[in-house]
Amino acid sequence: MAGRRLVELFQELAALDGPSGREAAVAKYAVNFLKKLGLAAQVDNAAGATGSNTGNVVCQVGGGGEFVLLAHMDTARNTAATKQVVTADRITSDGKGQLGADDRAGMAAILYAVERAVNTSSPIKPFTIAFTTQEETSMAGGFNLALGTSVRRGYVFDSSLDPGSYAVASPGAAVFTAEVAGKPSHAGIAPEKGVCAIRIAAAAITALAWGRHDEDTTSNIGTIAGGEATNVVPPKAVVKGEVRSLDITKVEPILSRIKGEFEKAAAAAGGAVKFEWAWDFKPYRHSPDAPVCLAAAAAVKSAGLTPAGVPSHGGSDANSLNAKGIQTVNFGIGARNPHADDEYILLEHLAKASEIVWQLIKK
Repeated sequence: MAGRRLVELFQELAALDGPSGREAAVAKYAVNFLKKLGLAAQVDNAAGATGSNTGNVVCQVGGGGEFVLLAHMDTARNTAATKQVVTADRITSDGKGQLGADDRAGMAAILYAVERAVNTSSPIKPFTIAFTTQEETSMAGGFNLALGTSVRRGYVFDSSLDPGSYAVASPGAAVFTAEVAGKPSHAGIAPEKGVCAIRIAAAAITALAWGRHDEDTTSNIGTIAGGEATNVVPPKAVVKGEVRSLDITKVEPILSRIKGEFEKAAAAAGGAVKFEWAWDFKPYRHSPDAPVCLAAAAAVKSAGLTPAGVPSHGGSDANSLNAKGIQTVNFGIGARNPHADDEYILLEHLAKASEIVWQLIKK
């Protein structure tokens, strides 16, 4: 079970408002916490690129070492007004707001292990700590995180998996925009002179398969906007969505089919379409014998747990680090119902997550 100090640390972090883009209070807490331990924590210059009111927090311990421990500072919603409830086995909200276990539990697990090392004068390996901004929205903090050239492995503490499990694969997500151009006309006087952009978009959407394509791949229409007034044949419609897959080779063929159906529907109706897409984040996959996986499994075993490397179907800062060439896995911290009013974390899971951090850093 989590000790009183670990629970206290989590509660202090979770009580800080820090939604994506406004993480300054959380960054200040982390920097002050680490400086009190005698560690040279600082805020980087990522805010200029991300638009957040703070940069990422970076702290090199013993010169920075070969690996980084990472959690994100932002939450999907504000948390300061949430009433925390501690029971015999868990920390939860009162059901009226997000608790913030995603990802203040990851931060607490890391900070507690570091504090433990300092307070017990225990020998530890050199490593880097990083707390990022905007993971919940764009992963902009992680993408703009600058680490020392010696860092080769990364351990993110941000998965809702149980401690002991860690994501060895994660999908990439390609976002697309189809901007459909029609022709305006008075909908009552001369509808036949118009070209309805919304009907073009609807024809393309209904001709395509959406949702789950296979065990690796999904696609989704996220937003649709268009039209000007009820008495005007809509001259414009904008459709935005994504294609997500663990297999990078499966993404572009689906995007090509989507583009083709929009062009087909536009041509048939006398309209046009502008189709664009870009990677939001790219997938990663590690073999069980990859150095990062071997080290992760060893830490889990030393923590008294059974290691389980599994695929994830969500993105995280692990995608950002892997894109930089830093082999990274995402450890489970056991946060349940993230972002929801009934979010909670088991005390046992919080303690086990921090124990895994301890096994990673101790000599």
